[in-house]
Amino acid sequence: MPASYANKLAALLALVALCASCAVNLSEARPARVLRGGEIQLAQINNIVVPTSAIADSASSAKSLYSSLKTQQTPSGADARSYASRATAIALAGPGYATHIDLGIGLGYQFDTSLRFGNGIYAASLRRGVDFGPWAASLGVRAGYNSGQSVISYLDDANGYIDLADTTRFDGQLFAQLGRDFGEWGRLWFGAKGMYSAYALRVGAPQLGVATEEVRDHLLLLGGNIGIALGFRHVFAVGELTILHAAGTLRAFGQSRDLGGVTIAPSWGIMGQF
Repeated sequence: MPASYANKLAALLALVALCASCAVNLSEARPARVLRGGEIQLAQINNIVVPTSAIADSASSAKSLYSSLKTQQTPSGADARSYASRATAIALAGPGYATHIDLGIGLGYQFDTSLRFGNGIYAASLRRGVDFGPWAASLGVRAGYNSGQSVISYLDDANGYIDLADTTRFDGQLFAQLGRDFGEWGRLWFGAKGMYSAYALRVGAPQLGVATEEVRDHLLLLGGNIGIALGFRHVFAVGELTILHAAGTLRAFGQSRDLGGVTIAPSWGIMGQF
């Protein structure tokens, strides 16, 4: 393998390890008070997912492959299987960026719903709320489907070396929020969340001599968030921080990978209420 080619490939693999992700959507990024009947809320939200354990695994994987490529050697079978299993774990629980649109509709009787879509994610939620003067509380459920698309092309083809196909996730969430309004200019909320995420995909590394396998399993995430919206009357800038603990194990290519650890997910965007 020519040195220039090895250097180029190493750079691409490092980019994969640091940026690739199945764009899991963990944010709420909306006030705790449910929408009144006929009220509309439209938001564009950006999400970054930073799983602390996956970052270490990503760095280890990139370092191992870089060492092989720098010496112009083809990774051994064991190294190739290790990288393929690491890459699959990174795709399922690794660092990533996603953006989505959230359309909320007030249903009346202290209920509202929201429809969410973006980066291959489609989700719908239903909330029931209670008002306490300037304070409000809500309890909700969300069901989501993730087709595996991402703003990073990794999920379809990791630079030609790790092939992931037919990636799907089904997510179920239960969440609770407490927050308050500050006149027409501010919103503050706190929340707790539990999420069950079942996934299925086919993955292989034919150019590294690793045959395709089908992987099915699930992840559990528990934690909470805090958010704020600042603006005036109808338009607000939104910021939120979600911290969750993940639990789950991936079994692929004869190896087990722990998908657990702390996940930090900041979100930001713009929201309109009408």
